[in-house]
Amino acid sequence: MGTTWFKESRYAWIGLGSLWIIGFIGALTRFSLAFFQVQISTDLQISRGFISMAWSTNLLIAALCAPLGGWLVDRYGTKPVLMLSAITSILGTGIVVLGHHPTVFFIGYGIISGLAGIGATTNYILVFEWFRHHRAKAMALLGTASSVGLAIITPIFVSAGGLTWKDAFMASFTLGVFVTLPVILLGIKAQQQKTTEKAQTDVSIEVEGQDILLGVTPSPKRFIHLPIFVVVAIALFTCGINMGSVEMNLVAIHQLSDVSPKMIALSMSILGIMEITGALICGYFLDRYNKLMMMSILYGIRIIGFIFLFMHLGSSPILFAIAFGVTYLSALPGGILVINECTKSKGKHTGVLLLMHQGGAIVGVLIGGLSFDYFRNYQNLIVIDVIFCILVTLGYFVLFTTNRRNLRIQNNKAAVSEAL
Repeated sequence: MGTTWFKESRYAWIGLGSLWIIGFIGALTRFSLAFFQVQISTDLQISRGFISMAWSTNLLIAALCAPLGGWLVDRYGTKPVLMLSAITSILGTGIVVLGHHPTVFFIGYGIISGLAGIGATTNYILVFEWFRHHRAKAMALLGTASSVGLAIITPIFVSAGGLTWKDAFMASFTLGVFVTLPVILLGIKAQQQKTTEKAQTDVSIEVEGQDILLGVTPSPKRFIHLPIFVVVAIALFTCGINMGSVEMNLVAIHQLSDVSPKMIALSMSILGIMEITGALICGYFLDRYNKLMMMSILYGIRIIGFIFLFMHLGSSPILFAIAFGVTYLSALPGGILVINECTKSKGKHTGVLLLMHQGGAIVGVLIGGLSFDYFRNYQNLIVIDVIFCILVTLGYFVLFTTNRRNLRIQNNKAAVSEAL
């Protein structure tokens, strides 16, 4: 692999940079629907429930495509799947830009763009393949791409009053064609994927600080029934609910509470900045300390954030942005890292976990839209977020204490055997 940087190959970091650029551009469409929800509703004369339906349809199709994409990655490699995903996303965005009708909007964003979910597993597979010593940090850095986009794009669109949601979609389409596709062609080496099987084998015999749970990848049935997989699957489902709630409805929640536009813009920028900061902090600790305990702490912090949001205090936008932002980008990769320690997970298993995450996002989006349409508020949505986070916090903590107790018992038995 040539020259190494920080114990990892130089190409690993170059490839990570390429994936980061792709993620940064992809944040534009997510920003558009979240920030311009009211404007889209007015321009297209559709309800917020309809917008939620389009978003949830997008997430559903992306979720269903994730396991298929994982299978295709295992069979054909990451680069072809990543390219197909980018082309589908660009096509969907272009349809939204050209059309000005609810049906066209639904088809472009809800259906066509959702097919881009076929590439959802590629980032994780590539990071697992490229990195050995800094996996959590690499995943954290990759996750900051959308957050940097959020922190930069929000002030631009707030300060420039003439920019609309169509401008954001047009920017996404243009950058996708002239930046994303060339970056995939030049920044991701196709032959790298050919070493996946060898990399998986190498990892299975490594005994490093965090790779302590070794063994053969379990069958899908065994995969589902192991307690650790059940807890992680529920955790990723919860993370999806949280993200669906925040990405789709956070601005609307603040607007409903009469938060000023300047405060909303400030809180969203803080959210983006804290996402970056939190990702780096969590990545550092996940590489060095027990991941189960770290994930329990992470969801505990989310509980505090949602409680602040529920109370609608004058400082709630800032406090929520800080508490949720710190944890925003680490729950999903953290859960996948936990599973990777047990299974050396490949595409199909990563796809199943991403399906759970996307399923939660669909639920979060739908509950948000229905909550507003029927109750004219989002309080029920926030309560559901809190309840699920409490369950996951307890689940990770129980796993942590159980595994630590089992390890202590095993060490005691080993000591007795040696004494005899």
